[in-house]
Amino acid sequence: MARSYKCPHCGRIQRAEPLPDEKVTVTCDACGGRFRIPAAQEKARLQTSIAAAAVREELKAQIDASRSEDDKRRLKRIIDERRLGDYEILDELGRGGMGVVFKAFHRHLKRMVALKVILPDADDPETMLRRFKREAELHARLSHPNIVHVYDYGVIDGMHYFAMDFVTGTQLTKLIGSPEFRLAERLHVVTLVAEALEHAHGQGVVHRDVKPDNIIVDAGWNPHVVDFGIAKATDNSGMESITRQGLAVGTPHYMAPEQFRPKLGAVGPQSDVYAVGAVLYHLLAGKTPFDADTAHQVLIKAATQDAPPLIGLKTPSDELIDEDLAAIVKRSMTKELAKRYPSARSFAADLRRYAAGLEVEANPLSGRARLRRQLKKNPGAVTLFGLTGALLLAIAVALVAIGTLWSSRDGQLSSTLAGARTLVLNSCKSAAAGADQAIANVESELAVGSSSIVWITLVGILVFGAALSAVAYRMMSQRLAESLPSSPAARPDEIGQTADEVASKSG
Repeated sequence: MARSYKCPHCGRIQRAEPLPDEKVTVTCDACGGRFRIPAAQEKARLQTSIAAAAVREELKAQIDASRSEDDKRRLKRIIDERRLGDYEILDELGRGGMGVVFKAFHRHLKRMVALKVILPDADDPETMLRRFKREAELHARLSHPNIVHVYDYGVIDGMHYFAMDFVTGTQLTKLIGSPEFRLAERLHVVTLVAEALEHAHGQGVVHRDVKPDNIIVDAGWNPHVVDFGIAKATDNSGMESITRQGLAVGTPHYMAPEQFRPKLGAVGPQSDVYAVGAVLYHLLAGKTPFDADTAHQVLIKAATQDAPPLIGLKTPSDELIDEDLAAIVKRSMTKELAKRYPSARSFAADLRRYAAGLEVEANPLSGRARLRRQLKKNPGAVTLFGLTGALLLAIAVALVAIGTLWSSRDGQLSSTLAGARTLVLNSCKSAAAGADQAIANVESELAVGSSSIVWITLVGILVFGAALSAVAYRMMSQRLAESLPSSPAARPDEIGQTADEVASKSG
């Protein structure tokens, strides 16, 4: 949106649209003078704009904290009677902007549920009711194992409610600092959340408030996404928008920049991708991406700064965050929609590639770098490379020895055999000592696509080399037996003794 600026030369008001981190040169229409708009000036205007959203949020919190006496009486009646229609009220689970959630038991279905009951807003009960119905309708579209399912909606004694699956578990917020919550489980939880949101996006629903408080983790480390209270329909479902245009909705610590700065792009599935990335950042770093004293300051940081880098840090479970994982988080939280993961599915797929030890889209590598990473992650491959190099050298030496023995005269076989014995022994020792060089040679020659190709190739070389060595050994034995049938210096059993000797010395 264009801004107004005063020309320092003639005082004429000019309009321009600078980016917050750039200086823009403006030409005055009246006097032709040129002047620059500093980034600091535009940043101050941005702060004012975001401050208005923060003030609205704080006022809303104050209204929620001072609900009307009627609301309190309604809540007290439900708690005192411990019943709402066929639902027996057992406990209060929590409160949101539109109502309260109870743990309840359906007497006829013999089923435990989470029962959300609306508490009408004293200032605008009609809008509150529309929001409540909208949440239930959008939520009811979804059927995914990692999204709490809505299966009942109704009105009893003027009180609107809807019933959801009751999940026995813990809010993700309470697990973040736990050292028992290992990195593998953290990635598993976030991956399933991303896949659940992909399902929601496919049904035309954007959550808009993904955060640890809205993720319940059960005993099997399976997450369940809850609270679609400010969800948005992205399809042509005919649902009217209840959120006023330009009003920021969401939780500042996890809110995508386009949710409070519309000129950055439309709010959509990628906004949820950013939020899941911010949740993953929190799980890995043990703190939110942007920390500040007020919501206003958090939004300013989110709009103008990148989150502190994660690479080299350790998780609350004391596990190192490597380059690939840091790159995944960074891409999910980039402010530019074109550079962010295009969908929750692609985000989840990259997390699964990382968990499998494969190359990730967020941090593509050359063939040489991929091979080096696979060797680092699979120490056994180093030994296999060394054995391969040593065996190839031994095969070469054996073939040279065969050729030498084949062309030797009968009178020279004894001395040739002794020389071949020394040559094989010394070459095997050199091959063992040069295993590192063999690794470097293979690394520079192979264009590796995945770890499986490396292992299959090397195992194939070893099998082929072993077979070739056996053939060479048999040929040497037969040739010597034919050439010196009566010579005690060249009997096949001596050749076998020599081979055993070489093996024992090189081992």
